[in-house]
Amino acid sequence: MAFKIDDNNTKSTNNRNSRYVQGGKADIYSNRIGWWEIRKFQHMDDDIRIIIRKDEEKRPDLISHRVYGKAVYAWLVLQYNNIVDVETELTTGAEIFLPAQQRLILDIITKSTGGKNV
Repeated sequence: MAFKIDDNNTKSTNNRNSRYVQGGKADIYSNRIGWWEIRKFQHMDDDIRIIIRKDEEKRPDLISHRVYGKAVYAWLVLQYNNIVDVETELTTGAEIFLPAQQRLILDIITKSTGGKNV
């Protein structure tokens, strides 16, 4: 069975929770995504402190699911903590922080930085 992508709805550039929309700015072309500028986040006093568990090592999607109930915020786990290399920075016992769910909803995912459609 062939896998078919619906270009209008399922592409990462069209998903409002995607790192290409929420995490920074990206130029979207017909055959590729252009340079992506990281979005800087200000840490707050009500941030959630997370200690990486063994089963979450190198898996920002699992951390996102534990904290927010959805794996789609894996990009936020990485960006909010300025993690570039999950192999060395997202290890068992490491401490990271994430914004409280209310802040995620009201201040982060509702303010799209988006790319441009070409």
